[in-house]
Amino acid sequence: MEAADNSAQVLIVGAGPVGQLAALLLSYHGIGSMLIDKRLTTLSAPKAHAINARTLEICESIGVSAERLRKLGANANEGGEVRFMGTLTGPEFGCLPYERQDEGAFEATPYPLTNIPQPVFEEELIAKIRRNPRINFRRGIECRALHDAGDRVDAVLVTLESEEEHTHSFDYVIAADGAGSKICQSLGIEMEGPEALANYLMIHFSADLRPLTEGRRGVLYFLFDPGVRGTLIAYDHAKTWVLMHPWNPATERRDDYDDEKCLALIEQSVGHALPETVVENVSPWTMTAQVAKQYRKGRIFLAGDAAHRIPPAGGLGINSGAGDVQNLAWKLAAVLRGEAGTALLDTYEVERQPVARNNNEQSLANAMKIFDLTVALHGTDPEKTAERYAAVSANPGAFPDLAEAVEAQKPHFDSFNLQLGYRYASRAIHEPAPIPEITDVSDYRPSWDAGAHFPHRWISRDGNTAPLQTLLSASRFTLLCGPSAGPFDNDSTIDQLRFGDDFEDSEGWESQTGLPAGGAMLIRPDGHIAARFDAIVTEEIDSVMNEILARDV
Repeated sequence: MEAADNSAQVLIVGAGPVGQLAALLLSYHGIGSMLIDKRLTTLSAPKAHAINARTLEICESIGVSAERLRKLGANANEGGEVRFMGTLTGPEFGCLPYERQDEGAFEATPYPLTNIPQPVFEEELIAKIRRNPRINFRRGIECRALHDAGDRVDAVLVTLESEEEHTHSFDYVIAADGAGSKICQSLGIEMEGPEALANYLMIHFSADLRPLTEGRRGVLYFLFDPGVRGTLIAYDHAKTWVLMHPWNPATERRDDYDDEKCLALIEQSVGHALPETVVENVSPWTMTAQVAKQYRKGRIFLAGDAAHRIPPAGGLGINSGAGDVQNLAWKLAAVLRGEAGTALLDTYEVERQPVARNNNEQSLANAMKIFDLTVALHGTDPEKTAERYAAVSANPGAFPDLAEAVEAQKPHFDSFNLQLGYRYASRAIHEPAPIPEITDVSDYRPSWDAGAHFPHRWISRDGNTAPLQTLLSASRFTLLCGPSAGPFDNDSTIDQLRFGDDFEDSEGWESQTGLPAGGAMLIRPDGHIAARFDAIVTEEIDSVMNEILARDV
């Protein structure tokens, strides 16, 4: 292994999407990192597919084009529906929109959710990483041990091909090494929640199923024929599909699922012979619903699946991890630049752990709610399953409990409030507003409260329409000032943006924010509102900045 780059202040273990975003975010803040992964290549299996609005906004803020990611993903006509079927070509029992991909979504975000295979998303991030001189990206490297020496972390890194071992020192470490994180285990951090809810085989196959899905396009097909088990995921109707097939590792072996058996399962699920289908990959995985008891131990932080193992029902896994590293990166950078006290880093867990718990609880509820459909279609008597299913298939409208069960799935596929509405309450927010109880995961209501993320606004500047996000720094604090706000004599750590002078908005300042025309609000680099002021008083703002950045600790 080459000598470590002395400019790499942070070691990131795990180069999945969360680790990649961590490196890019740190770089955007001027912090060098070493990003390592024991895998030699990006995994070919499509895995996750939903990159939501907030994650796209994070990408755009650091120079990874959200519009390009959306173009690389399936359009809303191809991936905008969830269908409940017997088989892919069999009877259909209901259909729901998949997340907010319609024109109405642009009122809340400039970049609505996209369905993009995880390897494609990763390659876009890696292309950006390889051009970034602040990121030392190495594959085929495993982290064997970490020793927190108080003022640094010594990491034992091994080149797997040669078993060559070297010890390098870093200021901090981010463990983004996924579910079953070895670093989490080595730190003795416990996970809370059920460890094994269900077991599945992800059968990744290539097939052009467009002729069979014409008129019934979708991204998810939940299958309920009594002879079929699983869910079909359409990453690309023309070539890339996955069958999620339940299996029992206690009584079955992975080797039992050869290409012949997998092809038979695929054809049963589709309900049609598929002579040109190719099985690309078969991977077992276990659904869990766990959150780490702590996100930090000394100078080592957990992020992404290392910190929370969220069921895929709701597409919140990768997106929760993106929020983790956005939150952590600016705080690490502020400490490393000497602008903040180390107590600021304690707010990472305080802010992000409740978000993971909410996402975990909703995803678990989503997964359980699917059983309502099974009961509606199969009944409660196992001996009469076939009879019940045949009756419902012949006349779905005659069974009102089926329509009710379909309607009950809506929160599973519309979690706009979870995606955009999460708030923080910690010492890094001055006088945070109470965090409201989440009673409707779909009902996102933009808020200018302290702790909330600033609302998306389409504003006008120099005659051009643009998202407000494009004017706010992702690496510095911004003081967003009302149209009559007085002057602020600040140092170079805060940008200023004045409503009415620097941009125009169709709605007035006071009616939007609830602040007087001479007021202002302080927005953090991650877009969350750190403080609200009725008037600009330099000494007060300086005092609040000292509080937020833990300079007084």
